[in-house]
Amino acid sequence: MPIQRSLIANSEGRRVERAARRGITDCLFRPWRLHSRVGLLLLTLFLSGCDALPGRPRFPDLPFLQLGKESNEAAQFLRIFLPEEGEVTEALRGRITTWATAKELQVDLYSAADYDRELRDRLEGEDPPDLVVVSSFLFPELVAEGLLAPAEQGLLDPVGYSPQLAAAFTRPSDQAAPVRYCLPREVRTLALVYDSEGLAAASQAPPTDWETMWSVAVNQTDLERNRFGFIEAPDLSRWLPLLYAAGGTIIDEHGTMALESPAASSALDWYIRIFRENFAGHAGESNSEWPAEVLGKGKGAIAFEGNWIVPYFDSEFPAYRYGVAPLPAGPAELNTSIAFTSCFAVSARSTRKSEAFELAVFLSSSEVVGSLPNDGGWMPAQSSLRDAWTETFPHLAAFADAVPAARVWQFPPGFAPFLPGFNRGMVHLFAAQVEAEDFLADMQELGETLLAEAADPGSSPNDVETSER
Repeated sequence: MPIQRSLIANSEGRRVERAARRGITDCLFRPWRLHSRVGLLLLTLFLSGCDALPGRPRFPDLPFLQLGKESNEAAQFLRIFLPEEGEVTEALRGRITTWATAKELQVDLYSAADYDRELRDRLEGEDPPDLVVVSSFLFPELVAEGLLAPAEQGLLDPVGYSPQLAAAFTRPSDQAAPVRYCLPREVRTLALVYDSEGLAAASQAPPTDWETMWSVAVNQTDLERNRFGFIEAPDLSRWLPLLYAAGGTIIDEHGTMALESPAASSALDWYIRIFRENFAGHAGESNSEWPAEVLGKGKGAIAFEGNWIVPYFDSEFPAYRYGVAPLPAGPAELNTSIAFTSCFAVSARSTRKSEAFELAVFLSSSEVVGSLPNDGGWMPAQSSLRDAWTETFPHLAAFADAVPAARVWQFPPGFAPFLPGFNRGMVHLFAAQVEAEDFLADMQELGETLLAEAADPGSSPNDVETSER
């Protein structure tokens, strides 16, 4: 039975003064009794360090692979630190070796599966790598901390890239043009992933708007089989498409928080209502870690997921038949996706910046990117190569078609703590521990605080947990 509690953000029900509201952070450490549907979700999230549901594409969890020898003599080498990406990393190693041989350079190339957790330590260490891979999410923070080197003007040509992808790796400057640090190497987007056999059996097409998405979720829900039509996640990246579809945003064009808005209320109402009415579920209800696993087990029909589901399904659920469609449009008639991208960047403390930038340009070129092994789990950042990718993977075209209008997964420097704050707050929203109106107000206040602290160099660092994603 659903919990009978109003979670309508724009309702005229109980309104609590902000000063008297129970804060999200305070209630994180207070004992509570939860509905059975939410208890498993919380247990799953907390036991897994709140990272069971990926907020952005995580690099594959493969064994550590040492591709080069680290030693006290490493200063003689061009040091390269990459995420472990299986066959892609092996292919890059081959291309780098060939390039270095032609340049008569020695290269020390090493990789890590738990890459993001090591990257900052490596860049801050005694012998920082010269060349690294940086995600769009981490880029603003690393630049603000002075850990990345800007490229010389005119060195990196952004022609051939979607403008927002190229702009993601720049920073404003006093000059006419922004300072460019690197060029995007690949991109992944969110789309609607669905159980093609389940929808076909019910003579239903993939939903194209919120109304038809609700209809599909209702039709595909079978509580006796513990199957829910829509698989949700208490995760900012999976809710953002609804916010964008309603015409909203987190930070507006003036750099101010914009979460207390009709668009945000509408998007949150839809996301929570369908859960409360038992036509949506979460991964924990089928002992799963994320929505793709739920779909693969036959316990869900539709979800918002990214390219990374392709190798996952091929490996874990090879018999599963799924489809990929554009995200459903919302009240603003938008179906804007999110773009997750990364680049080859140069360390600010590199002693071989010239060679490092030369290698970055080479590795970002269409010659190299187009030659790398591709299982459909990622797309080239260059528009021309992405067209060829769509021809190779026509059933995944919705991911590529989403790129031109997608918003990059990135926030201003100092804003990283907003992500875990939002995700944990949404867990409490699912558990009816907080009203939706109060949740949006809390997140608005948290965002305003983070933006103000980032704008004031003299302020003390906030004590909010930073993102681990």
